Amino acid sequence: MIFFTTLTSVSVMGAMMIVGVLLRRAYGLTPETQRLVVALIVNIGLPSIVLSSVFNSHLDSAMMKQILTMFALSVILNTLGIVIVRYIALKKFKTEDKKASEIAITATLGNTAFIGIPLCYVLLGAQGALLAAIFDAGLDFVIWTVCVFLLQREKGFRLRNLAAMINIPLMAIVIALTLGAIQFEAYDIIKQLTKSLAAIASPLGMIYIGLLIPDLWKVINKIDLKSVTLGVIFKIIVFPIIAFLVVILLPIDSMVTKVILIQATMPTFTLASVLFQRYNADINFSIAMTLISVMASLITIPCMLYLLHLVGVGL
Repeated sequence: MIFFTTLTSVSVMGAMMIVGVLLRRAYGLTPETQRLVVALIVNIGLPSIVLSSVFNSHLDSAMMKQILTMFALSVILNTLGIVIVRYIALKKFKTEDKKASEIAITATLGNTAFIGIPLCYVLLGAQGALLAAIFDAGLDFVIWTVCVFLLQREKGFRLRNLAAMINIPLMAIVIALTLGAIQFEAYDIIKQLTKSLAAIASPLGMIYIGLLIPDLWKVINKIDLKSVTLGVIFKIIVFPIIAFLVVILLPIDSMVTKVILIQATMPTFTLASVLFQRYNADINFSIAMTLISVMASLITIPCMLYLLHLVGVGL
């Protein structure tokens, strides 16, 4: 049942990506349009999912414990994944230091916002979506600390890196948790508004990825296919296995386990190219990793979740 449920959701996402490809062929993609779509997803859709989840959940002490556990495990798992993949790239495949960092980042950090949060909302409901957003907040923390440290030329910690974490989705999480902690009861019109706006996140996210797919053909001859292949295998197969081995041994709530394992199957995060451009890393490599892993994940996400169901995770 879980296989067909997930396959249906992922198939719909794939169809939305095709819509994005067709729109790109018909109308092109200007920087202004790209910024508008990203703004709608990041500043409207994702915050609405978080707020809608809280308005339809009861944040008791048990739920707050789940939230804290989720954030801590997100930071630990994503950092651990980067360390392991970077070590393998350096020692086993003899890649240079900078390329090893690029592979490690793109092979570990997933699209937990654009794809992960909406998918958790479909499969696990409001509570799952809220925990998925917390996982994404932990991933953002890793991006602006560990990843920036690895990518910047002058190694060191800077407060401005943390300042980059202050964004609308993170503010939505803080506001939502505060309202939940004081047991705020939202009016029905607010619940309906946030629920309606939350519904745009997944379609726009998939259409946006589809809009970017034609860019893959432009960079395919400029990338190291060996590095991309290594990165994609780690991202969609090895990292989910690492996450499974870690969380299955821990005495944590089943909902936390389910969300982590779903998020671990996500393809490379969409904003990798933005991060790489900012720190003069290989942008073409990040684009290839993002798009190829997304297309591969349309097959691997249902399969990985079905395998997890078979071993007794109970998704």
